[in-house]
Amino acid sequence: MNQGQQKRLTELVSQPVEWQCKLSRYTSFAIGGPAEAVVQVDLFRELQPLLGFLAGEKIPWRIIGRGTNLLVPDEGFPGVILRLGGEFAAISEKEDDNDSVIVRVGGGGSFAGLSRRCSESGLTGLEFACGIPGTVGGAVIMNAGAWGSDIASVLRGVTLVTAEKEINLSSEQLDFTYRCWPGFAAYQGRAVVAAVDLVLHRGDPAAILAQCKSLLERRKATQAREHANAGSFFKNPPDDSAGRLIEASGLKGLRVGGAMVSEQHGNFLVNTGGATAADVLRLMKIVQDKVKSDCGVCLEPEVHFL
Repeated sequence: MNQGQQKRLTELVSQPVEWQCKLSRYTSFAIGGPAEAVVQVDLFRELQPLLGFLAGEKIPWRIIGRGTNLLVPDEGFPGVILRLGGEFAAISEKEDDNDSVIVRVGGGGSFAGLSRRCSESGLTGLEFACGIPGTVGGAVIMNAGAWGSDIASVLRGVTLVTAEKEINLSSEQLDFTYRCWPGFAAYQGRAVVAAVDLVLHRGDPAAILAQCKSLLERRKATQAREHANAGSFFKNPPDDSAGRLIEASGLKGLRVGGAMVSEQHGNFLVNTGGATAADVLRLMKIVQDKVKSDCGVCLEPEVHFL
């Protein structure tokens, strides 16, 4: 960006712009080179003019949420990285028919935090999300889920913001598959998930909280926590587990540079310290090739690549 573009960018948002910011600071993998600028958007009224400016100036941009399911290249990103905060983390409730409650939450809100708040309020339907990191917007784009449930099962609608307008999509207009919203490809690089509407139901707060506690304990007991990571790296194949297949191929503990297949859970590639994105990608390829050779299954990454 030239000086004029930089000046205009700072005028469009209320938060200070971070220039030449290492994205390793903003990813749970602790990996990634610099972005030209990192911008936090706190106000709804800031988002559309900002997207309009970036589109008009042909400045590349991406939104990264909390960077929990993301691998950033070592060379970084030649453009603007957006993060949502402030008003984009707000939560509201509205009673609906048939003992249901419509919960509206901003796309920048914490998915795990939303699950916790709803559970404490006696709302059932999001117990599966307890402990799942990342933002609500990211959860929709990747159809985040666990324990046999996903966000698509409770989704009523999504509000997108582009440079030109606000788009409201109902659940009937959305197409979800396992860990993916394929239809978002049409909006990639043009739209931001600004808000989400979920349909939940009243339940017994004690029972809901007990279920959340049980799921959190199971998560803590099985998932890698000893090193920085991006969560489950591969999607589970139909009727099987990526972690089981990786362990069966004898790959737990395998290292490439600073990247390692977790010794605790085979489906976690971890940063043992100083890992590069190139290390992770080389390790990913080795794992995919070995599992394909051993059992004929092609493991597909669940982690997104910037």
